[in-house]
Amino acid sequence: MKRRIQITISIVVLFVIGTFNVPALYADLVWDGGYHEFSEGLEGEIDMINGATADITGGYISILRCLDTSAVFVYEPSEIGLIKPFNSATVNIYGGTITTVLAEDSSNTSIYDGSLVEISARGLSSVNLYTDSYEFDPTGGTFGNGLLTGTWLYGSNFFSIDLVAEETINHINFVPEPSTMSLLVIGSLILSHITKKK
Repeated sequence: MKRRIQITISIVVLFVIGTFNVPALYADLVWDGGYHEFSEGLEGEIDMINGATADITGGYISILRCLDTSAVFVYEPSEIGLIKPFNSATVNIYGGTITTVLAEDSSNTSIYDGSLVEISARGLSSVNLYTDSYEFDPTGGTFGNGLLTGTWLYGSNFFSIDLVAEETINHINFVPEPSTMSLLVIGSLILSHITKKK
């Protein structure tokens, strides 16, 4: 009897630990490995697992969770309510309308263009913003944790992004950095001057 109780308790503990450590698989649709496309229609929740890769080129997705080493590429005119990368997942946003990016674990998100309302980043995640210019107001935005405004490097569309958590700014990389842009401009001017002399 005592042994049966210990086994039952062990099973319950493993179930509880497993439930809290697995962030997804509650979705309406699961992309398990391989290549996938989404271009039209409406979908509630999609989970990407086991290295799945996807191109999102249209339609509306309420929640897109990217786990493991999955990779997603988002283009205009897609609409996504929430993109949530976990583990070592990769998210690339080239356009579209996204309400929230919630980056976790060691995920990597790169945003080149598009309309984005808010970002939250935690853990060891990184968010790369490819900007032509930007300004950061550390007390601005809806949550008072910071507001980023500026223009994208590709597409030159204006953006205004709320930072949900205070730590989010520490996870954001601006590409290229302003100093890098200055060096590129100076290098171009010198090169054009040398070319004109010849």
